[in-house]
Amino acid sequence: MVASVMVASQLAAAARPVGISRPRASSASSPSSSASAPRAPLRSVAASSSAAAASDAAVVKMPNVEIDVKGIERLTLQNEGWSFWQWRGHKCHYISAGEDNTGPIVVLVHGFGAHSYHWRYTVPALARKGFRVYALCMLGYGWSPKVEEPYSMEFWGQQVIDFGREVAGASETDKAVVAGNSIGALAALYAAARAPEQTLGLCLVNSAGNFEEGAAPGPEKATLAQRAVGTSNTTIRDPTDVNAAPHTFVERAQENFGRFVAGVIFYFTKVRIKTILSSVYEYDVDDELVRSIALAAEDPGAIGTFYQLSLAGGRTKVAAGDLLDEWKGPLMLLWGEKDPWMTPSKAQRIMEMKPDALYAPVLAGHCPHDDAPVECSAKLADWAASLPAA
Repeated sequence: MVASVMVASQLAAAARPVGISRPRASSASSPSSSASAPRAPLRSVAASSSAAAASDAAVVKMPNVEIDVKGIERLTLQNEGWSFWQWRGHKCHYISAGEDNTGPIVVLVHGFGAHSYHWRYTVPALARKGFRVYALCMLGYGWSPKVEEPYSMEFWGQQVIDFGREVAGASETDKAVVAGNSIGALAALYAAARAPEQTLGLCLVNSAGNFEEGAAPGPEKATLAQRAVGTSNTTIRDPTDVNAAPHTFVERAQENFGRFVAGVIFYFTKVRIKTILSSVYEYDVDDELVRSIALAAEDPGAIGTFYQLSLAGGRTKVAAGDLLDEWKGPLMLLWGEKDPWMTPSKAQRIMEMKPDALYAPVLAGHCPHDDAPVECSAKLADWAASLPAA
């Protein structure tokens, strides 16, 4: 995905104002720039291809970046990852840029099966606009450890809270904008609702979760592994509880079957990464993104972790709608309207609950920040910059 197009031209395109509107009955929106066009495979960039990029790099603290064939700047994939911090005894991963900028803090939270590199376009785009940008890998994902933990929305939401405070530096006097995609949107929602004192605004990007009135906590549909083990908090155990009672024969059989089912799904998913991504992207999926996701799947602990990840919904005790009611601050819905999973009808439901929220439709799929990166980065930046200071 790198052409010999100057970064400056794309930065200028990203800086153009982008309108924000209410959801429409139609599920399509017109692309506003060439950024929404399909991206071709990456090619190397000559060192002299962009004087503007070199100038920007001198004033903005930035990880290594590259330019795709559409001239869009993004992070260069690093097999070994970027930065790490200690959380609950684990060396967790994150990417940051523009740490010395003076604009608001922005914390980015990825979705299921993804990682911090999924924000590869958003991180440099926001940093060049003056934001301090931090994208974490939630525990169990990406370059963070693959360990068996009692994963749930509360678990990851607390990690986002701690990351925002301990790494990004969010506080009552320097609050952060928190943005999350898919299940990462639920973790971001939990963080905003439970730590409003450090949250400036919340952006839900094609959020997962059931926001219907009276909906129970957890996913709208139980995973196969969750069904195999059971769907209640009494049948889904905490793998770290050393004082737990021994498994009964039935419990052991249920867990073994659940692990088998999760293992089959894991391997089936692993060999179909590009196919699955392509089914929820509006534009072409590049090999670099596929490779980044495959890297995490090579971890020896990935299968056991995947099993525990599959049970996260069953462990979750707080309903998405209740968290949304709790959050009283600014809300933005950045929504890929071609998403076959989280359709615009979900955004409409959220808007019914939060009529003052800003709805920003994008001609893109489930991951619009990567599918139509220039438009999404511009909309998020415009909205975040408009928020009143803490």
